[in-house]
Amino acid sequence: MKSFLTLLVSLVVAQIAALYAAETGASSIAPDATFSQIAQPSGFTPEMPKLSDVCMRLFSLKQPGVSAERILGSGSDFHITRGVWSYIEDEAFIKSVRARGWEFQGSLGMTLLDPALALRDRENRPIGTNGQGDKPPFRADNANPEYRRLYLERAKRLVDLGVSSFQRDDPDEGFFDWGKKGRRDAIPDAELVEFHRWARTEIEKHAGRKLTFSTNCHTDPPFMQVFDYRMTEVRFRTMDGTKEVINPSRIREIGLTARREKKLFVLTGQEDMPAEEYRWIWATSYATGNLYIVPWDQFQNVVLDPVTREPRIPWSKLPRIFIAQERLADLTGFVRANADILDGYEEAAVGGYDLQDTRFGEDAPVRFEGGSGKLSAFIRAKPGDANAPVVIHLVEREQGTAKTVRLPTARFFGKHALRVTLREPLPYDTALHAQAEKDKNYRGLIRETTLTTTTAGASTLASVPALSPWGILVVEKAP
Repeated sequence: MKSFLTLLVSLVVAQIAALYAAETGASSIAPDATFSQIAQPSGFTPEMPKLSDVCMRLFSLKQPGVSAERILGSGSDFHITRGVWSYIEDEAFIKSVRARGWEFQGSLGMTLLDPALALRDRENRPIGTNGQGDKPPFRADNANPEYRRLYLERAKRLVDLGVSSFQRDDPDEGFFDWGKKGRRDAIPDAELVEFHRWARTEIEKHAGRKLTFSTNCHTDPPFMQVFDYRMTEVRFRTMDGTKEVINPSRIREIGLTARREKKLFVLTGQEDMPAEEYRWIWATSYATGNLYIVPWDQFQNVVLDPVTREPRIPWSKLPRIFIAQERLADLTGFVRANADILDGYEEAAVGGYDLQDTRFGEDAPVRFEGGSGKLSAFIRAKPGDANAPVVIHLVEREQGTAKTVRLPTARFFGKHALRVTLREPLPYDTALHAQAEKDKNYRGLIRETTLTTTTAGASTLASVPALSPWGILVVEKAP
């Protein structure tokens, strides 16, 4: 969560992902290919997070006003399945998390105070984690035998406490912070691969089972092969707040890049934005096969003055971000209610606002008539399953209005006519959500409406009401 590293998100990820998107856009789709044939398997291992998981940071018990009871209560309010990226090492708390059926992800980074274990610069001074300083806490020397012993000892203790997966912050020991002024050469790739592979092997040996390991690395260095997925911050706007850097196509590109590596991207924010912004990015993340962390107890990064380039508010004085349950829980509950059409589904096509899918030539996979002009569509199918429903995630950027969606009938189930059902979240209701969480039955949090459809040549038309901001069309063979 270092400021320079997070600044790279909007640059590096976008560049790499754009290249991949350009490559996929260059290919074409056979005229008779159905969406289940177009969608490709993710290649995920069984231990990976599911696409219907709801994640929330269980950051720390040491903050003013944040108690174990408040964290656990909020996790239930948001219907989470995974507590992630946690620095909590309290056995009773971890047991309470696991008793709720949630996964608990510990953090492998250590607060290193002993300079004898620190990475050294060219002048043999220990390298600190804050800016260009040489004061504790320090960057770690991965080659130091004593550091390795302590690192593994702590990881084993976390496994014994009930940790079921691990997140690693600064997997390169913060090169982008200390390396930008040439304090020393970066740790060689081979050494980073060796360290992380050694650590993972020893930790899993102690656990007696396969665990999952994530990291906040944004690019694709050699050591990324040791990790299963990325979990990191993505900005809405540039560091000076003057330009938007997030949009539907970029979130899609992030997901495509991750799938190319058979990995997942779990996004989180770092800006104090209106709830409407988080609602839109939440919906788009799940619509593109990514996950998004509930912005509750979320890190907040600095905003730079556009002229001086200095922080408007020092990082140390920025509060963490806590979204109210009534502003987001309808969408987290919507995820839980739609596990049957999220898990195992992969992208088949996209269309609408800010999206171009050139693989289909002039035969657009989805078209809209009317509406706000800011509606994006993400078509997802179960790879190779010709009988499974095909789903279309519809996400609005503006105030939603009614529209007609035009679908290429044969792309779904060949010659079969279509039945189209709209799923959308019900407005938030405290009692309704409390009952759903108690019963672990979330289908009562959504509305399902069978839409009237008409046939126009090779297309099926369906009228869709206004959305705010997310709805899912479930397309099946007509009876």
